[in-house]
Amino acid sequence: MKLRVLFVVFIFAAAMAHAGVLDNFNRADNSNLGPNWTAQAGDAEIYSNTARAFGGGQSSNLVTFNGVSADNAFVDVYAVDNSLTYIALDLAFFDVANNYFIKVQNQGCGGACFNYVGFYYGNNGGGSFFTLNSTFTSGRLTAFFLGTTATLDIDTDFDGTTDQSYSYTYGTSTGGTGIGLGLYGTGQADNFGSGGAPAIPEPGTLVMFGSGLVGLAGILRRKLNM
Repeated sequence: MKLRVLFVVFIFAAAMAHAGVLDNFNRADNSNLGPNWTAQAGDAEIYSNTARAFGGGQSSNLVTFNGVSADNAFVDVYAVDNSLTYIALDLAFFDVANNYFIKVQNQGCGGACFNYVGFYYGNNGGGSFFTLNSTFTSGRLTAFFLGTTATLDIDTDFDGTTDQSYSYTYGTSTGGTGIGLGLYGTGQADNFGSGGAPAIPEPGTLVMFGSGLVGLAGILRRKLNM
């Protein structure tokens, strides 16, 4: 009986791991993102507990998170200088040429900020590219799609409320369900995930959640021993 209940708890933990932050990038600097990621074009690196384009270079890097199929993803983004840079949430990944590539970009913003949004098909492959309603330096991007219509919500102060929202209809299904990141230049990405998202950056979500499970397991153990 004890083993069965604890087994249920840990199955619940595994399921919830895919309903929040999948990677907070809090580990030593590295020339790649690690075994949970696959580089589909170029590569990305761990840099100061964030993800960015390999070497901060200006090439169209695309990485996908292994083993997750979802119709949504989120990430925290940071512009760090005035150079050309973008960070994209990649949805419906089938292959490099077939995916929904939804980005914010510093396109002559004049400082450390994002001022453009793009809904592209394929790895930075082209599509709709236009100015944001207002620029921002950091924020949480949340992208999702229904059918072939994708939406990007931007929370510029991490309070859990959308400050800007944009939608675009591709009209073409990719045939894929993978999720990932597009990275170009020095922009930094953090707290990548899918499903339920915490409202503030660097919340230690996985540690807190793990502690909660340990506490829950302890409660169940005490009850079973009564």
